[in-house]
Amino acid sequence: MARIATEPESEPVPLSKWLWRSYLKAALVPLLLIEFGFIGVYLLTSQVVYDRSASAITRISTTMLRDDSIREANIIAHRLQSISAATQIYADESGRALATPADVPESLKAMHGYSPDGVFYTKKDTGGSAVFYSGVVPIGEAEQEKVWRTVRLDPLMKSIKESDSLISQLYLNTWDSYNRIYPYFDVLNIYAPKMDIPTYNFYYEADDVHNPARKPVWTDAYVDPAGDGWMVSSIAPVHGPEKLEAVVGIDVTVKTIVEQVLNIKLPGDGFAILIGRDGTILALPPEGEDDLGVNELIGHSYAEAILQDTFKPAEFNIFRRPDLSAIALEMQSQPSGVQRVELQEPMIAAWSTIAGPNWRLLLLSSEKSLLAEATNLRSQLGFVSTIMVAILVLFYAVFFAYLWRRSITMSARVARPLADLEQRMVLISEGNTVPPSPPFAIRELQTVGEHLATMGDKLDAANRAKSNFLSAMSHELRTPLTAIIGYAELLEASEGRKLEGERMNHVRAISSSGWSLVKLVDAVLELSRLDHKDLRLSTRSLDLAPLVREACERARPDADRMQVTLRIDEPDEPLPSVIGDPGMLRRILDQLLSNAVKYNVPGGRVDVGFDLASPDSVALEVRDTGLGIAQDRQSDVFKAFQRLGHENGAISGAGIGMTIAQRLAEVTGCNLHFESEPGKGSTFVLRIPRTRQGRV
Repeated sequence: MARIATEPESEPVPLSKWLWRSYLKAALVPLLLIEFGFIGVYLLTSQVVYDRSASAITRISTTMLRDDSIREANIIAHRLQSISAATQIYADESGRALATPADVPESLKAMHGYSPDGVFYTKKDTGGSAVFYSGVVPIGEAEQEKVWRTVRLDPLMKSIKESDSLISQLYLNTWDSYNRIYPYFDVLNIYAPKMDIPTYNFYYEADDVHNPARKPVWTDAYVDPAGDGWMVSSIAPVHGPEKLEAVVGIDVTVKTIVEQVLNIKLPGDGFAILIGRDGTILALPPEGEDDLGVNELIGHSYAEAILQDTFKPAEFNIFRRPDLSAIALEMQSQPSGVQRVELQEPMIAAWSTIAGPNWRLLLLSSEKSLLAEATNLRSQLGFVSTIMVAILVLFYAVFFAYLWRRSITMSARVARPLADLEQRMVLISEGNTVPPSPPFAIRELQTVGEHLATMGDKLDAANRAKSNFLSAMSHELRTPLTAIIGYAELLEASEGRKLEGERMNHVRAISSSGWSLVKLVDAVLELSRLDHKDLRLSTRSLDLAPLVREACERARPDADRMQVTLRIDEPDEPLPSVIGDPGMLRRILDQLLSNAVKYNVPGGRVDVGFDLASPDSVALEVRDTGLGIAQDRQSDVFKAFQRLGHENGAISGAGIGMTIAQRLAEVTGCNLHFESEPGKGSTFVLRIPRTRQGRV
């Protein structure tokens, strides 16, 4: 068989060189890899943080923009609703005025007259309304009566105008082209003679064909024939007994809407747009003109009179623009929502329907402005990463030099504690007492030193336990053996006599002493099996009461001999069944009762009771009136071979009974604890789990 060659072991190296190599192999190289890995992870994390931040900010900003659109739409709806309500009041009062004769002074009538074109109009401003009867229908006394009857509307018109800063003017238009408008202006310079007012949208949109509900409605944007430029109107019909007599209106200019309604503070460079029912932009602020490629129509030149409806051109209708087709479809199908659109740059659009006129408020904000904070964060992270790399290079240049010097120092600091530990191990191997561990600079060496001291203490404790065991065993064996030998010699001296009377007592004493030895050996063997976990359990549901009664009967002879009263306090209600090993429970009960009797006093008492308060367990209480346990000895009750100061007393025992009871309780799922007061006795409580439904 071929012999396998082995490499010769390398020569031992000095500790300083070994530490330096270890630093390089186990610390420095991996540390460099880790650091550069961290930088890579940092850069990747920075990108992920930016992406996540951008996504989160976009999501939050989108939600905020949508919420802003809904909130502002509700605010606008409330303001428009107040104007609509005023329009209805104005219409009701106009109907009553037209139906009620009026007595107008001649001085007021004298302020009205006819133009060469047959227009009946107000000649001068008296602080009230302007009158324009176009003459498209011949104007006689009946027509003039309409004018006189509506004079009483001027205070109401003035009050409504002053009640809301949005309102620019109020008017009354009749079917025969009579226009009463407030505030006053020179109507002959603005209106065209023979103007057919019912052909304009601010009249016919209130008739039964366009407004069957006969409620106030809002027009789309149009050029005001009265000279106020582009505007929208809240109009309402005034019906007579047989037909539509008139239409009243309240005008709001586009300029006023831009200045007072669309002045919404939005994040970033956001702005608001008001859109009509048919998709026409009713009002557009200056900041939105470049993005939409249109300039808002606010004023009008009025070089000539407005002879027909004039609406905004097609480029103002977002429903007809190809670049806004996606959002147009969404706005026509959804009352509110959010959509990404491409204009001059990517933008987020949020819209909401304005209740009443069913216009839409559209809020637009560029993605760039929404992501400004995330972009700034990304720039800062990039700057930080550059600084990190520069600091890292400088750090490792200094770190290499430091490690070399540190390895020399560390070798000396490690060598001294190792030599001390070696000396302490020699002391332990020789059986000597190990002194307390001196403080070491290295935590691991300090821990090893403490463990060595603890190990030495445990070895001393084991030696003391061995001595206690030998002392207890010699005492426990000597007493029954002396009895066996003594009584055997007495029986030997009475050879030929019958075993009766005193000699029979000798035989019983021999038997009792022999059984005491057997029990002692059994207890030691049982403790050994518990240490090695060499037990077989037979756990089942069982009745506790018979076990307790049997244990008390077994303990009663010793109790009678000790003049101790043994009593069971059984509850009135039946004891619930418990789960456990009956054999193990018998041994625990025997140990508890044996101790309660042995460590009692003549005339004392042992009470066995039950506590059923817990739904999970039954508490078996063994209370005695014996000697009790000193406070400084109570921690040793469940330790093996501890007699608690009775090592040389008259009370028999090896000091392992309670140890066995406590360990048996643990392996059977029970809990054993106690309370004791010196001179008054002790109470040991064994908690045994109750049998639950479905549990075996």
